[in-house]
Amino acid sequence: MKNHHLRIILLSVAVAILSACGGGGGSSGPAVRAALPRIVEDTVPAGERLDLRSRNYFPAATGDTWTYSFVQGGAGVGTVTRSVSSVSGNEFTIAEAGFGTTEYTNYRRSTEGLVQVDLMGDSVSAAARALIGEILEFAEPFYPVGGTRRSVRQGDWSSDEDGDGINESFRLELTQQLVGLETVSLPLGSAETAHFRTVMALTLSPSKPSETPYTISATEETWWAPGIGLIRADRSAVDALNTSVIAPYSLQITGGQVGGSTLFVAPPDGTLNKITLTHNALVFDAGRNRYYASIPGSVPGNGNRIATIDASSGAVSYSAAVGAEPFALAMTADGSALYVGLNGSGDVVKLSLPGTAEQWRTRLPNDAFYGQFQAEQIAANPTNPDVVAVSLIRPNLSPRHGGVALIDGGVLQPRITQPHTGSNLIAFDSAGQYVYGYNNESTEYGLRKIEVRVDGLVELFTVTTSGGYTPRSLDWSPQGIVLERTLYRASDLAQLGTVNTLASPAGCRAHSVPNRLVCFYTAPGNGGDGRLALVDASSFVIQATPAYLLSSNQEAPSQLVAGAAGQVALRFGATYWQSPATALWLFSSAMLQ
Repeated sequence: MKNHHLRIILLSVAVAILSACGGGGGSSGPAVRAALPRIVEDTVPAGERLDLRSRNYFPAATGDTWTYSFVQGGAGVGTVTRSVSSVSGNEFTIAEAGFGTTEYTNYRRSTEGLVQVDLMGDSVSAAARALIGEILEFAEPFYPVGGTRRSVRQGDWSSDEDGDGINESFRLELTQQLVGLETVSLPLGSAETAHFRTVMALTLSPSKPSETPYTISATEETWWAPGIGLIRADRSAVDALNTSVIAPYSLQITGGQVGGSTLFVAPPDGTLNKITLTHNALVFDAGRNRYYASIPGSVPGNGNRIATIDASSGAVSYSAAVGAEPFALAMTADGSALYVGLNGSGDVVKLSLPGTAEQWRTRLPNDAFYGQFQAEQIAANPTNPDVVAVSLIRPNLSPRHGGVALIDGGVLQPRITQPHTGSNLIAFDSAGQYVYGYNNESTEYGLRKIEVRVDGLVELFTVTTSGGYTPRSLDWSPQGIVLERTLYRASDLAQLGTVNTLASPAGCRAHSVPNRLVCFYTAPGNGGDGRLALVDASSFVIQATPAYLLSSNQEAPSQLVAGAAGQVALRFGATYWQSPATALWLFSSAMLQ
């Protein structure tokens, strides 16, 4: 199907002339019909023009594209795209493609508005093409609402269509009105559009008197939105007897990209700072409003260092090298130190803050059979910044868990919990008396309470949960132990309630806002949205669901880390518990406060 009206008309006129079977005249009539005189005329309506050029109703930059639903008879029957195929100075080309064909229209921006450079293209003779010349399609500034602007081109068609050796003549008349400025609904929101009605009539007058002049009129109603362009076009064409030549149809915008921005994608409910950063683990320093990330040794230039990320600006700086393959991280409650697990050596190192000077370094157990253990997670005692619990890894073994150990003042304590099935994820309580652990490695899915003793750690009891393999964090909060979407009472690990976030991953974290959890969230019926949920930790009622991104094409984050009130960090790319994340998004929203 041809979508451009001028070419539709020309094609239809040519077919009509060539297939005409007579319609008047006789032997007593004139031998030749009088040719239409040459006319080149443009008239404009009176009144003050409306200068709305600052609204940019007709954007057309390299890369701009628009997608439309082709609607006919009240039903969508296909898709049409319009795109800017080339830009050179004030000139550009719009390609309109659909139903297996593409039509190209050349435009030039002039002091009078938007001009069609070559209205007829190579569909007509060079002489007729020159006579028609450029046609102003949309005047800017606009002429007054309701006023009619008219362009007439009439004269020699410079081609013999009826076969008598004499050229035909033609009349092309274009009229246009600004119907008004109308508020129109868009796929997202609405806009005050400029509504134009354009009628173009082409008459081809044969030189043979026996051949009837043939006229087609095409009508196009268009609506243009500021900064977007054409959002709707209603088109039709009839002949002089009002017989439909082109059945009415409509193009209705569904999407696109203009000026580098995707159309009809809602902005996030806050600000989003996207940072490309390959890192193993991430923690938040509340006192300094910054995050720390451990950088793998494979990162050129900054490997084996600690990255500091300013939570307000997203600026990244790096420490000196801290050791081989830093992975697990833990912040002390008083902000005095950062603990780092070094997978390359099997050490846990304590670094002072705000600098990263080493305070002490402790080697984890080295088993004669399993080799050097590593730290899967580290948890800092909130009442004693010189004490940490470490969830151990037996490298290259399944199950990998090697128990939970306690380090006090740089000294590894002898009492370690059992290996194999234990606590891959760990968290201290607020008094530093207990460590809580979760097994995300086997189907036991046990949640454990572990007592802190002078010489190490002793597991007290275990409850079975439905947490599954996916949890990557375990948090203590005043309301209970946070594991995925479920809260457990700290004293006996009884289940207190579950948050209905519907998300996958379904992780919740204890938020810096008192009595609140922050969780991944999927809105019912809108699975493509990137949303979070702020949840009351006592009632499990969702307080807010801010969107950090509204798009169905974005990968899901693998983990969130709660920052200050109003912010979370989202980690992307960590497809496996031991694989590094590749990106970090800082999302700030008043809805998270």
